[in-house]
Amino acid sequence: MREKLISIGYAVPELSYTQDQTFELIGYPKSWRRMFSDSGIDKRHFCIPLTQAVKLSFQEQQDLYIPKAVDLSSQAILKCFDGRDQKQIKRVVYGSCTGFAPGPTIPHYFDAKLDFAPNVFVANNSGMGCEGAFPGLKIALDHVKGNGGQALAVNCELSSLCYWPERENPDDVTCKPDPENDFEVLRANSVFADAATAALVGYDDNWRHPYILDMETYTEPKYAGDLGFVWRNGRLRVKLSRRVPELAPLVVKPAVDAVLLRQGLRVQDITWWVIHAAGNIVIDNIGKALNLPEEKLFLSRETLRNFGNTSSTSVGITGKRLMGENIQAGDYIMMLSIGPGMSGGATCLRFGEKPREATVYDVIEMERQKIKVSWAGATV
Repeated sequence: MREKLISIGYAVPELSYTQDQTFELIGYPKSWRRMFSDSGIDKRHFCIPLTQAVKLSFQEQQDLYIPKAVDLSSQAILKCFDGRDQKQIKRVVYGSCTGFAPGPTIPHYFDAKLDFAPNVFVANNSGMGCEGAFPGLKIALDHVKGNGGQALAVNCELSSLCYWPERENPDDVTCKPDPENDFEVLRANSVFADAATAALVGYDDNWRHPYILDMETYTEPKYAGDLGFVWRNGRLRVKLSRRVPELAPLVVKPAVDAVLLRQGLRVQDITWWVIHAAGNIVIDNIGKALNLPEEKLFLSRETLRNFGNTSSTSVGITGKRLMGENIQAGDYIMMLSIGPGMSGGATCLRFGEKPREATVYDVIEMERQKIKVSWAGATV
């Protein structure tokens, strides 16, 4: 049997703001409103009110991160399991770049809310940025290949808890955008949001659960300084170069090309594309580099519109929403991730074949086999 992506679940905080509300609450000068209104985002979800987020110290942010991450991740996991036996899980991989739990780690806290077996293996996948879902899925896949059973890849990003203050005084009603790296913090604040996802890897016979066929990554070190986080004044500050939209296809396309070559596929053979919803221009440029029609970008744009850029959880949200589309047996999926390094990841999946419906001839054959078994066991 081949390993499958059995289920996906995602959760977002109840609190949400429109882009206009977000802009007003952060307090940027009105001349910068267009940065928010042209983002392709309607609303975003946050685990704390933005009026609180803009005032927190780094210590206060991290004190909130553990309970908020455990709670939101647990919600995503329960949605992913959808009543399945949690004790079947043999490994949990957790990824995040927006907070820290140096030990116990976030997965160690899950047992308070979930029913994992005490011998489950825990792995942490920290600091991978927006690409974090890709290595998490690969670790889960490799564990299942080598050990059987089921593995869970969890990602949680709480961008509201790594907010970089651009106010000289926390009580100021307005803030001054820092021009460093072409206003990178302002650009980050116009797109990032909070969410958690969980992906279950294992084996089953449901054709709607896609096989994981192939995975490839590609890293270009000369772009390492364009995306990620840096330490500044004892706290995290986002690193977001203006070049990221033009660099994204340069690290994604080689990964896609390698997977297509190995699988004997062409771009046009892929029915569904799940692209990290980093921003409208990133989606545009990847679409152009791969020569994808606009309808192939729709799901990723809708994720961006409804949730913003939720970093490593973005592809999980889009993947879950894909399950509600008109999928057909044999359809191929390509999932694309982008992150610091700079790195691109490509994961190719395929929906299975539908079970053949029984015909009258099948019924007759089944009855014939029953008679043969009955005669074979009869005593003469």
